[in-house]
Formats: sequence, C-alpha cells, structure tokens
Amino acid sequence: MKFLLTFLFVFTLFLSNGGREFQKSFPTETYNEVLDRAPEYYLLEWKSGTRLLKKKADLFIEVDSFNAQEVAAMINENEDPVLYASDIATPVCADGECKLMHIRLYWTLLGEYAGFDTYPELPLTKHDHDEFQKADYEKLHKLLTDDKSVLKRRKLDQLVEKPIMRNVNGVDALSGATVAEVKESVVSGALYSCYVAWHLAHGNIRDKIKAYTLSILNTDMLMGMLYSKNTSYQLFALKEMDPSQFIEHHSQLVHIFKTAVPLVRSIMAKELPDKYQNSPDLQKPFWEAFSEIDIGSRSLLLRHLESAPPFVTDIVSTRLGALTKNQITVFLEFLSPKKHTPELLKNLRSFADSESEAYSYLVKNYLEEQEQ
Repeated sequence: MKFLLTFLFVFTLFLSNGGREFQKSFPTETYNEVLDRAPEYYLLEWKSGTRLLKKKADLFIEVDSFNAQEVAAMINENEDPVLYASDIATPVCADGECKLMHIRLYWTLLGEYAGFDTYPELPLTKHDHDEFQKADYEKLHKLLTDDKSVLKRRKLDQLVEKPIMRNVNGVDALSGATVAEVKESVVSGALYSCYVAWHLAHGNIRDKIKAYTLSILNTDMLMGMLYSKNTSYQLFALKEMDPSQFIEHHSQLVHIFKTAVPLVRSIMAKELPDKYQNSPDLQKPFWEAFSEIDIGSRSLLLRHLESAPPFVTDIVSTRLGALTKNQITVFLEFLSPKKHTPELLKNLRSFADSESEAYSYLVKNYLEEQEQ
C-alpha cells in the first residue's frame, strides 16, 4: 500500500509539473489502423499477403488507476478477427521519475499473449533514460511468452532486495536491486516496465478476449485454429468441432496427430478412436503412426484395443519393437486365439525369434502358452 501511495503521489506531482512526456500521443503509423506485416515480436505464424484492419470490439484494458484503453479486433477480409491489439500508453515510475511506456500489445483469439510492436520515435527506456536495445526488446518478448512467470505471484516491492525509501527531488521513492529470482528474466534497469507489461499482457483482458471470441465464433475461425500450428488453437478446435467436422477434416487431424506436441496428441489418442468408431478406415492412419508417436500417446491408444477394428492387431504386431515392456504386456493380454490371423502370428514369431529385441521373451512365452 505504501508503494502504491508513493506511486500515486509521484504520478500526480509529475502531472502537476506539466507532464510533457504524458502529453505525447501515438505516432500516426499505418499499422495503427492496418497491419500488413508480422509484428516485430510475434509468436504465431504470419502468412504472406495478410492484411488486417482495425475494428472496435467493445473491449477495454485497464492500463493504470486512471484510465482504460481500447482493445481492438484486427480483422481479415472476411471481417473475422485474427488478432486483438491495443496501443498502450501507461506511466512507468521508478526512483522518483515517471515516463510513459508506449507499446502495442497483441493477443491471440483466446486472449493469450501473441507479441508486440514498438514505436521507434517513442522507445522504451531503462533507468537514467537509457533506451532499450534490440536485445532488451527480445528479452522482454521472451518474458511475456511465459504466462507462469514469477511476476504473476509477486508484488513489485517483493522483487527488490531490501527495498529502501530514498528521497529523489523531494519525493520518496522505492529503490533497491532486483532479486536474483527474476534478475535473469527481466531487462536490466527496467524491472518496473517489465512488470507492468507482463501484467497488461496476462491480466483479466485474457478472459474478456476469449469470451468475445466465443460470442462471435464461426466455422472459418474454428478451422483457422485447427489448421494453425498453435497448440492452444489446436486444443480449442478439437474441443469445439462437431462430428461432421472430424470427418471432413480427417487429413488435417492425421497431420496434427503425427506432428503435434504430446499434449495435443494425447487428447486425440483418448478421443479419436471413438470419433471414428463407425469409420474403421479413418482410424487406420492413426494406428499406422503407432511407432512414431510418444510413449504416453501409444499407451492411450492401446486402451482402445477392445473397440478397434480387427486390422489394428496386425498393425501393432509389426511395431512391437517401439513398445515398452508394459505396452507389450497389455497388447498380449488383449490377444486371444480367436483374434489370431496368419499375419499376426507371423509378426509375433518374427519378433519372438529376434536376438536384438529386449522383450522378445515376452512374445516367445505367449506363443508357447498358446501352443500348449
């Protein structure tokens, strides 16, 4: 509370003295209204030829105790949002000095941090008015990508070692070295700017943006997320798609299953066999990728053996070398003489006779039991 009161006092005093820095408006750059190139620091893919226009979305972000600023939708030629953006101008006060931080923040359709643009004539600054260098902006971008940063759990005055009050130009101000826990992740000499930027990027605007997206969600937007490389988009699309879309976009789902991060693949491994229960041929590509996917996803797929098409046992039997000991055990426990096919038995015998497979004895024991 003492720190907040100090900040408010400094800010009010600064304004009463003219606050020339606070009177600066944003430059009239083209990308204030039109975005036809990727932001300087950006997490999503940017397709060549993309041109986004700014459109009101009735969204606002509280940038400080005095005002809220608009968060606009950046729409494509179909008038569907692709990004959300806000031109932020907020006071940054430290050691008795206040300046405006100018930055344009971007969010994804789900309200996650997507990137930022700078204003060359209004650069971010550190202590002693030193301007941010390229490495500083890159470090800020890296910090903002971390939605679980320690900055989320700590108040600003907890990020300074042994904070002391010092008098600067007749004003009490908090001063101290940045704690080691965050020193490497924030820009040196710009703790306050980094702290403010992180909380703007990851504050309650996230839920507001997601709610707005859900309120206007259409098929084009949903499919755009499905075909994106963004993990959050892929997970969101999988949750929102209807059964007919799983059939229509089968090829893309196979591609995602083979290339996505384990988290996305595990969700698919849990649900896809049921989604394609009445379409055995559509299940085949997922089982054929069995040896290429991570261990966890393989285990999840094996849980669907009882409801899987008959050809699945033949496919899995050709990939036993990729399975763990427990996975081979699960597969063998599922088998029974009535599930045996000539192809299955051929593959089992080949694996059992292999001298290079560590778990060949499991299959050998199984075959011997079946012959008794």
